Amino acid sequence: MNVIAVLCINLWAALQCSAFIITTKSSPSRPSSINTLTLAMISNNREVPADPNPQEIRSFLTQRSIQSFMFLLASTRDLHTVQWLDNFTKPVIINNYWEEDDEQVNPGVGDAFRENDKRLGSKLLNYHGLSALNTTMFPEWDSFFTNLLKQPDAVLRIKTPTDVGRRAYSKFEIDINPASLCSRIISVREQIANELCGDLKAISTMGQLIFSSYHYNKENQNNTKSSGKKGGIGYKDGTSPNGIDKPSMLYMNFDPLIDSPFAPSPLRKGNFDLLYNLITQEAVVDLLRNGVFVGDDEIQNEASLRYLEKFYRDRVVTHFVGAQFYWKGDEFIEEMMLASPIVMFDDFDESAQEDADTSEIEPLRVAEQVLLRRDALALEWLEIMQAVPSHHAAIRKAQLDRIMGQGPAVEEQTDTKVIVTTDDFQ
Repeated sequence: MNVIAVLCINLWAALQCSAFIITTKSSPSRPSSINTLTLAMISNNREVPADPNPQEIRSFLTQRSIQSFMFLLASTRDLHTVQWLDNFTKPVIINNYWEEDDEQVNPGVGDAFRENDKRLGSKLLNYHGLSALNTTMFPEWDSFFTNLLKQPDAVLRIKTPTDVGRRAYSKFEIDINPASLCSRIISVREQIANELCGDLKAISTMGQLIFSSYHYNKENQNNTKSSGKKGGIGYKDGTSPNGIDKPSMLYMNFDPLIDSPFAPSPLRKGNFDLLYNLITQEAVVDLLRNGVFVGDDEIQNEASLRYLEKFYRDRVVTHFVGAQFYWKGDEFIEEMMLASPIVMFDDFDESAQEDADTSEIEPLRVAEQVLLRRDALALEWLEIMQAVPSHHAAIRKAQLDRIMGQGPAVEEQTDTKVIVTTDDFQ
């Protein structure tokens, strides 16, 4: 049976959600800054930070819940609440295309995205990337909600600019109720967690599928060459135009049943892509922390670890940091699987003498370790996502206490806070 057919069957069993909806578009501009993990890995110091996780899975879920809720608000033209949330969140946007960069290879290439986001009043809304939450303000996954419940009620008093002509709604007010916003975002978070459960079940089976497609395409490529036929991979022999069949691409293009009982979250497609990217990065970092084991030879294991470290360091900015295009997780794995075997000196000094001991590194075996760790990690994260509703109990209690006027004091809560702003979204 064709590997594509096998892949479809496995993913169909894992999918328990409805059709995907078009998500936001990522920025084409280059990275303008690097996070702490990147700086540590790019430095000459080989030591990995004590806590190298680029983003904890529960914080990732909170980030995507906020972005999905913003998308829902924007779709109903409630852009002023979007702007209020963005100002409260103060996101840390890496690869920010709002501002022009004189060093860009193609200056002005992100103008359309930049102007559109300025009009929407949010940096976070259209950001397709990881680690956007401000960890200084929100060190834990629930810090956003606890801080939100401490904010005073507010009224946005909107005034339409005089240069846009006379309008019947030239002045209007929008109520900002943090307790209500908290409840709505929590509901979105639970729905996304439920969707990610199906995604993680699928990801836990993708490692074997990737290796099967690699060997299938390799065999067909060799058979085509030996028979003297034209073409090779990517033609009517059923093989992929790439080294592997990218399961994440097939998953996001999959068309589930139309009569699924629940509508998907608005950024369903982007959520899966970023989850796939995050879990791939986490698997690599976990191996860098705990070691790569490709056999019983400790020297070869150490050499494989050094190879993986350099391979990751060379690609961390282009594949994992900041706003990214889709399918970067599969691209990272494919590049490693298609890399040629190399020989490394055991003392890791390429200037060593010719008679120095060497170790042969097989990138394919290193990629296998990454995929095995990722499969196991998907099952670990699945348990976390299944427990999300129970984790919300304390937040929901605090939200009810806020509504009833109990619990911790609200910051500056004397009277409703009035914020005068200009209606520049029309």
